[in-house]
Amino acid sequence: MKTVQAYRFALDLTPAQERALLGHAGAARKAHNWALARVKAVMDQRAAERTYGIPDEQLTPSLSWSLPALRRAWNTAKPEVAPWWADYSKEAYNTGLDSLARGLKNWSDSRTGKRAGRKAGFPRFKGKHRTTPSVRFTTGTIRVE
Repeated sequence: MKTVQAYRFALDLTPAQERALLGHAGAARKAHNWALARVKAVMDQRAAERTYGIPDEQLTPSLSWSLPALRRAWNTAKPEVAPWWADYSKEAYNTGLDSLARGLKNWSDSRTGKRAGRKAGFPRFKGKHRTTPSVRFTTGTIRVE
């Protein structure tokens, strides 16, 4: 049996550190919202094409919702989508893309009956004032200076 232990820390941040941390959370939100908009656009396009009677093999190609696929798409588009991308950690963007990949998988599994419990809703866009700012740093040593 494997035991996983987590720790939660309260940070006493200076105003500059708080702005930097919120910037990382904003970067995660930007990546999440960008990828969600892409997924929704393709889904809506395919639905519209189906109403015109276009056969499935001729529909707009679907997108992969896996984290690696979303990451590849983000890395290709980030210079145009977020020209300030280098100011923040790659882990911040990964946080947003990971949350979207998990949400899409839960929604899909819920619709097909692979997921027990209540039906999961389709992922939503994250708003600056509507969601709690969050970011995960999962690699390397974390220091707050």
